[in-house]
Amino acid sequence: MFMNYLTFTPYDPHRDGDVGELFRDYSHKDYQLKVMGVSKEQMVKYLEKSLFRSKMQSICLREKGRLVGLIALQSLPWMSQHFGLRMFAVPHLLAKSSGPLVHARLLRYVMEELQDVDFLDCRVAIDDIYSAHALEICDFRYVGTEIYMGQILKSISPPDSHPDFEIRPCAPQELDQVAQIAGETHVHNRFVYDPVIHEKATKSLYERLVMNCFGNNQFNVLVAHSQGKVQGFIITKMNLPFGQEVGQLSGSLDFIGVRPDARSRGLGVALNRWALFHLAEKNAVFAGVRTLANNYAALATCFRTGFSITSTSLHFHKWIQRPAVNHRLSQPYSRDTV
Repeated sequence: MFMNYLTFTPYDPHRDGDVGELFRDYSHKDYQLKVMGVSKEQMVKYLEKSLFRSKMQSICLREKGRLVGLIALQSLPWMSQHFGLRMFAVPHLLAKSSGPLVHARLLRYVMEELQDVDFLDCRVAIDDIYSAHALEICDFRYVGTEIYMGQILKSISPPDSHPDFEIRPCAPQELDQVAQIAGETHVHNRFVYDPVIHEKATKSLYERLVMNCFGNNQFNVLVAHSQGKVQGFIITKMNLPFGQEVGQLSGSLDFIGVRPDARSRGLGVALNRWALFHLAEKNAVFAGVRTLANNYAALATCFRTGFSITSTSLHFHKWIQRPAVNHRLSQPYSRDTV
């Protein structure tokens, strides 16, 4: 594909009203929408509005005035503080093309022209071949395959009590135990599989990620208590902005952790069932969950509690070669430095 007269411009809804066509043409999540019972047009409207989120910046690429691509960056402020670098997720990488060239041009523009970007975190549908190829061309590092699962929630009765554990809302004095379990057990994640990141940084990252859920009314934390301490936990989230846009409340099971000596006793299944019950109590119609494809224990637990696979994504990281990035990553990790 030969390209000329290219222009990169910040997204402007008055000028770039045709951006919805890019979302409509993206077919790689259509089955997931079908399972959720959400129409493509509802999702397009939600995605267009997402471009106005706080700390989101979007860039359009036009060829001779015709829109051919879009890339969106979402700032990750607390994660940036944790690593001491300016980190961004890439929620959208879209192009009208018959190859990876447009996707690659968008990525290279961000890497070369936006000097305030040190790190990019990008996930693309497993069958989005052109995006995946472009990420490889731009030397992104593959860090894992994620499985997305979901189920329609029905009005259900409270699950049976577990004979060995009391499952209930987390008490404030138990937060440190939950964070400790998260740091010690959350070993299947993209940061563990990124050799650039120090093991201690990954452990503390997930401790902090879980702690950030407390005090946020979108999250709910349940714990399994036994023998005077927390043996496991699960965190759910209500996706309120999405529900308001599509007229259907949905939630997700975001984090689960069980102490090694409490496993193989049905605790993970029990926590999942109680989490789903609490989402249904809040009138959620759909529940989603995601995990890495090699986290077989989590997959088995999800299948046992009614989930089915709706889509699969490839996950990539890019540490952009800048002096600040090279210096920060070359230093021994210390919590005192973030």
